Amino acid sequence: MRIILFVLVSLFSLNLFAQSDYQMKGNEKEIDANFLFGYYQQDGDNAAVTGGVGTEELQDFASLIVVNLPLDTINAISINLGADFYTSASTDNIDDNVSSASSKDLRTYGNLGYSRKNLGRGETYGLGLGFSTEYDYNSISGRISYTKEWNKGNSEINVNGQAFFDSWDLIYPREIRNEVKGTVASSKRQSYNFQATYSQVLNKRLQMSISGEAIYMTGFLSTPFHRVYFAEQNRLDIERLPDSRLKIPIGLRLNYFPADNVVLRSYYRFYWDDFGISAHTASLEVPVKVGTAFTVYPFYRYHTQSASDYFAPISTHSIDETFYTSDYDLSELTSQNIGLGFTYAPLYGVARFKLSRKLFMLDKINIRSSYYTRSTGLKGFSASLDLSFKIKSY
Repeated sequence: MRIILFVLVSLFSLNLFAQSDYQMKGNEKEIDANFLFGYYQQDGDNAAVTGGVGTEELQDFASLIVVNLPLDTINAISINLGADFYTSASTDNIDDNVSSASSKDLRTYGNLGYSRKNLGRGETYGLGLGFSTEYDYNSISGRISYTKEWNKGNSEINVNGQAFFDSWDLIYPREIRNEVKGTVASSKRQSYNFQATYSQVLNKRLQMSISGEAIYMTGFLSTPFHRVYFAEQNRLDIERLPDSRLKIPIGLRLNYFPADNVVLRSYYRFYWDDFGISAHTASLEVPVKVGTAFTVYPFYRYHTQSASDYFAPISTHSIDETFYTSDYDLSELTSQNIGLGFTYAPLYGVARFKLSRKLFMLDKINIRSSYYTRSTGLKGFSASLDLSFKIKSY
């Protein structure tokens, strides 16, 4: 781990302050807008709400709009607004009532970003603010970023820092609400993320990037309505986890172009945290261009992880333990995700029309679907539609 981190830091610092006569490209004059729609469903038999057993059935309908608005060649604003509506059979079991308020929810979220380029130095600075809200959880966030290009744009380093400030509305399982009320010191949570990515074009057919991230979380890190059943008869409590967590992911990405119409996009990530979890993730995506407008891309992802020190199945934990959970997201597991995507992007767009001296163009359409399986028995299906627009003045 130390060797990997040393190599990563060395790559990030390489030529960071190098000067050159390269001038980066300024912002385009056109407005980019993406409308995304998604559907996800899952089912399984290890719901954390009911102590690691019971239905994990869930359906989620998502929509998102992303707009990038250039103010001039160096300044730009980005706006993201989204909403997720879900129905969940597992959270419906917080209360022992059919069709309770917890069986469905609407999450809304948004981000506002600002970026400024220094074209002569190949640098971009960014700031951002965000929010997310749902019936029992609220979050606000802030972001700063720095990007530098050099070597005629073939080398790039990007550094990001984010902070999230979250607050729970503490909702406990119905049968133990009186017993656990007041046992949680705070309903607040803070997360601080730092990420650095170094990207390099190695030759005309091979590109790579390496990234490192440190995530520190503090505050209330448990979920208040997750039940834990103990080995001792008739003993029940809510999930209890430490009030701090450190996560370290390191990733390597390689893109290889064996032919003009084929790309091999590979990715590997190693993950470690101080909850006792270590994980490996590998994925491969193979876009194949068919004709001038159509691209098909199959993809596959494999993930394996060890169990958290605090995880145990139902009726296994001892009441003498300080921390405990029966959430199978923290268990030892392997998972696979396989899918297929299609992109339709004609040279002059899918459709276009003019209005008030502006050209509105549907630039491309992207459709993607995948099937997910996990060794714990969880299965899921997802599908998404991305409509990409461009708006130009004339």
